[in-house]
Amino acid sequence: MEDIKSIRLDVKRSKFQAMSDGRCPQCREGKMFKYPFWRVDKFSEMNENCPVCGLKFEVEPGFWYGAMFVSYANTVALLVVLGVVVFYFFNDPPVMYYIVPITILSLIIVPFNFRISRVIFLYMFGFIKYKPLK
Repeated sequence: MEDIKSIRLDVKRSKFQAMSDGRCPQCREGKMFKYPFWRVDKFSEMNENCPVCGLKFEVEPGFWYGAMFVSYANTVALLVVLGVVVFYFFNDPPVMYYIVPITILSLIIVPFNFRISRVIFLYMFGFIKYKPLK
């Protein structure tokens, strides 16, 4: 009888599924991050290499600085959408009605934004080809 851990289901993930789950771009199986994003004390801890295929996630020294631009774009898009929602649903309220929800929401999404920015940046600018495991 085979060990349960040695059996690998031959499930192919789409690129979108792998990105949304924070998986390795090369094998789409190994997790990029050590802990789930709701662990706010450890949301930023990444694996150095893919636990499945061994791919090094930091393509070159300083690679993750580029993810800050993706994070900035995500934050600006969210703030613009939230500002428009507040404007239309609350009939152009005073400035404090914009500042409070936008500040609170942008602080709440920091763990998610950090991770998705790194995942998007690695998939877009890491130039890593998908190589399914055999």
